[in-house]
Amino acid sequence: MSVSSKTLYATKRSASSRLMHVCSAIVLGLMISCAIARTFENPVGIPAMPSALAVHIPLIGVASAGHRIVAVGLRGVIIYSDDAGRTWVQAKVPVGTDLVAVSFPDAKQGWAVGHGGVVIHTDDGGANWVKQTDGKRLSGLAVDYYTRMAADKPSIEVKRAFDDAKASASDGSSQALLDVFFENEKSGFIVGTFNRVFHTEDGGKSWIPWMERTNNPDDFHFYSVHGDGSRILLTGEHGMVWELNRDKQSFERKPTPYKGTLFGSLGSGGDIVVYGMRGSLFRSSDGCATWEKVDVPSRAGITGGVVLADGSFLLVDQGGIALLSRDGGKSFQSVKLRRSMPYFGVSRVGNGKVALVGVDGVVVEDVPGSSGTAARNLN
Repeated sequence: MSVSSKTLYATKRSASSRLMHVCSAIVLGLMISCAIARTFENPVGIPAMPSALAVHIPLIGVASAGHRIVAVGLRGVIIYSDDAGRTWVQAKVPVGTDLVAVSFPDAKQGWAVGHGGVVIHTDDGGANWVKQTDGKRLSGLAVDYYTRMAADKPSIEVKRAFDDAKASASDGSSQALLDVFFENEKSGFIVGTFNRVFHTEDGGKSWIPWMERTNNPDDFHFYSVHGDGSRILLTGEHGMVWELNRDKQSFERKPTPYKGTLFGSLGSGGDIVVYGMRGSLFRSSDGCATWEKVDVPSRAGITGGVVLADGSFLLVDQGGIALLSRDGGKSFQSVKLRRSMPYFGVSRVGNGKVALVGVDGVVVEDVPGSSGTAARNLN
């Protein structure tokens, strides 16, 4: 399977024999050109190769693990830095498939996900990783789970989830996971294509399918799962947002006026923004009940965002622009970065700095709009 990011993904659903293509210009054709013409070896079962060029490849996800910066990307590459980006070390990773997202609820425990439905875990801050599960195992788990549920608690949602799980398992394919979020070292979510969502309460030792709890009858892809301390949101296709109802233990639809793909969300206090293709940005100040469009000085896909220490919102896009809001998302201004590249993600990393990942690797900078200079750009 050719490499891709979470905004360039194609997969086949055998149940309907239809080819679904979810494409944006984020990777600008780069991911396809990275495919290697050789005898296929499933990268899910092959460790990532050590490479002196690890810091130069496209990196797609980034997070802080205490004072450490951890970035993930193509071919199972994970790199980390303990000195604010001046030097980097490649981690030991048991898979060679593309990794697209990473989450650290504390300085030691972390999870990363990617193509092939892989979930990998670290307990030492990202230096060493182990595989917890993959797409085929998750599909088999879902079939068993919904077989039992269909007998005990039959419903339309359960039947649909069972049919989808069975189709995925019989097809032999492994649906991609596109994002991961852990509230703490035990409780977390993984999400991906075609309504795929699983929950764990034991740090990923076991996963519970939640496909019947999403009110997603069209099987839209989930591109992000994000929490801000008070809420957990999913975003996906067709301008859809879902919010976790903790009492009901299910996700409720919170649709926006937008009909395109949403790549992520941010929240601070009562303000929430969701963002996606073609510079699309929407804001809610009433708990996702209503949304207003926010104009931004960009028409490129907005691919990542972070809430800064002072509550400001910082977004990055595939055009290499950073967008900053100091008024809860009511307005955004473009801010100058040391070097522009198509960006995929951004994270706070302490000491008034942010780490940004994209086509050219990773750059660590002072928070845009503040005084100071960039730490180091690796490209």
